[in-house]
Amino acid sequence: MTRLASLLALGCLSGFGQYSGKGNTIPGISKSLPISAQSRSTPVTGAPYSGEIVSETVQTLADGTHIRHATGSTKVYRDSFGRTRQERSGPADQAPNATERPILIAILDPVGQVKYTLEVRGKVAYRQMLLAPAAGTAVASRPSSEPVSQAAPITDLKTPQSVKDQLKNQIIEGVLASGTRTITTWPEGSVGNDGPIIVVQESWWSMELKVWVLQKTTDPRSGESTEKLTNISRSEPDQSLFQPPPDYTIVDEKGSFTIMWGRAQQ
Repeated sequence: MTRLASLLALGCLSGFGQYSGKGNTIPGISKSLPISAQSRSTPVTGAPYSGEIVSETVQTLADGTHIRHATGSTKVYRDSFGRTRQERSGPADQAPNATERPILIAILDPVGQVKYTLEVRGKVAYRQMLLAPAAGTAVASRPSSEPVSQAAPITDLKTPQSVKDQLKNQIIEGVLASGTRTITTWPEGSVGNDGPIIVVQESWWSMELKVWVLQKTTDPRSGESTEKLTNISRSEPDQSLFQPPPDYTIVDEKGSFTIMWGRAQQ
């Protein structure tokens, strides 16, 4: 249960988002780039960093056996100008050898008012022009997609109820983060259950970097899903990361489109 393309996206989330519509077909890849990195419509400037978002899910069987699934990783970069780059490898179950996995790269350049989606195997850069940004400064607070901060009023005994608590600040991967814990209870009979189902979500936000650094959800129906920003560096990334390599073919996309892992749809 991944969020940082869902929540990056997540965030991550999102400046890249998922662009729907028709476009050119990339051989071997469907058009959607579900990167869970944390991008913004308003660029965050003056806070360069790089790191890797690692996602995994752990399922616990009735006999206590644990099954661990590594659900993907995304390398993320942001420079002082607010330009971002996200690199996503293909699913491990499609290409067990990491060097053989297809890689999609998303570059968002608010300085040049352009975004690129790079298809590495074909050396193609799909280019889209950005709309002029609204006047204002970078957003300093958490994204509005964060869960509500109070319990919903009880109007139906079968309606799930959520309560959110503020957690004590912690140092995560070397950065200070503020956290919240949201507990959602699905009452008996709400989804055919003969007892309450309790889902716990923790979200940790770096106030300095303005990105999610950890999100964890524990759900008895699916297990524990974790998404964490690791190997954080505060150094300025190489500027060449925010433009297509010179040997790539640039294709202008005037309409919206998506790129997905998997086989191309005819």
